[in-house]
Amino acid sequence: MTIRGRRGFTIIELVVVTVLGGLLIVSTLQILIINQRTYTAQNAQIQGTQAIRIALEVLSSELREVSAQGGDIVAMNSDSLRIRAPRKIGLICNDSVIGNRVWRVLQIGDWFSAGDSVFVFADNQGTTGNDDTWIKTTVSAVDTTTTCSSDAAQRLTFASATPGATPFMTDSVSSGAEVRSFIHIGYGLMTYGGVQYLGRSVAGGTWTPIVGPLSTRGVSFSYLDLNGNTTAASTNVASIEVTVRTSSDVVDSTGEPVADSVSVRVYTRN
Repeated sequence: MTIRGRRGFTIIELVVVTVLGGLLIVSTLQILIINQRTYTAQNAQIQGTQAIRIALEVLSSELREVSAQGGDIVAMNSDSLRIRAPRKIGLICNDSVIGNRVWRVLQIGDWFSAGDSVFVFADNQGTTGNDDTWIKTTVSAVDTTTTCSSDAAQRLTFASATPGATPFMTDSVSSGAEVRSFIHIGYGLMTYGGVQYLGRSVAGGTWTPIVGPLSTRGVSFSYLDLNGNTTAASTNVASIEVTVRTSSDVVDSTGEPVADSVSVRVYTRN
């Protein structure tokens, strides 16, 4: 075949190929954009779910140890609460009473420290539970050079009992009685860097963010009595309903912001 007889692409063919190629590129880009949006929305949903799970785990573990009748709920609001949270525990050793304010305490977990606020369980008359009480006091001195049946123990000196409480008597605290330390902790919604978080405040100190980001109504508390009715009396609280909500700037396939909320009811230790 001569050079004159060779035939190239026509303009129409080139236009058709260009249009088809452009459509293929556009379709591919649309699929990539949709996939990216789907991934971003799913990632935001997963992050929100994880934030809710962690927040509920933190609050549930704390609130299960609360004794409302014992006065552990210090302040309660719809978006925050402050509780008396137990932290350390020990057991009174056998024949450990020295005077009426010094005991040897078997170590369980962390050591007690001077200055710790504690409750000591006083059985008083062992034949009845009507006079059992928790005596609120403070550890004034600590000696760690003692043992309890060869196990590590501390000799704790307690300050005088709180005025009005059952006085310390050598026969009111029995062997095996619990000694519990506690601190005041607040939980509630706080703003950090312009974003809402579940925050925590220890002993009335600075609020610290622990879980987030959450929505503008990210945490709420409802306080219920034994009948499931809302109560404003802290000593009547039998359960606390906790709701955690998340929101995001990311939108889902319907154009709505990615958001989630979960409510759980936590029964207190009464």
